[in-house]
Amino acid sequence: MKLYSSPSSPFARKCRIVAHELGLLLDIENVSPIGNAELRTHNPLGKVPALIDDDGVAVYDSRVICEVLNHRALGRFFPSGDLQRALTLQALADGISDSAVARIFESRRPEAFQHGATISRYMLAITTGLDVLEGRCEAFAADPTIGEIAAACALGYLDLRYADLDWRGTHSALAHWFESFATRPSMQATIPEG
Repeated sequence: MKLYSSPSSPFARKCRIVAHELGLLLDIENVSPIGNAELRTHNPLGKVPALIDDDGVAVYDSRVICEVLNHRALGRFFPSGDLQRALTLQALADGISDSAVARIFESRRPEAFQHGATISRYMLAITTGLDVLEGRCEAFAADPTIGEIAAACALGYLDLRYADLDWRGTHSALAHWFESFATRPSMQATIPEG
């Protein structure tokens, strides 16, 4: 299977972590999604990640890719007894990542075209999302679900792109959880770059 990825994408990282944890080998092709015609032939939305399975069928959106990988390996990341909690946590973490990525793109526009209210809205989503994660991290599963993986990817992306945010200073329980979770081999093998 081939995964179109980006070394900095929290969504692509989530897929790489799931594959690593499940022992699935992926051919990783790092691409820039901006103006990439080859990527768009596999994902009409022009976004990473996109997975090409062994039959040549394209699968896209990190949530779908992770479910497909989990199903293929009879994995444990979508536990039936804890599914609602796992999926809700994934949605929260992905929302933090969505806002963090969108804010980066907005802030890279020429200053005259940046919209301050939009940037503020993205930051509010990030900070309130972190507050909720802080309140819930004590109940994170010891055997991680897709929710914990998504949370770790969001936090890793904040470390990469938002060093000035100092989320650890205001979210000590979450920082403690992340410090431990980040030692997993799958996390070490997928540290974001760029």
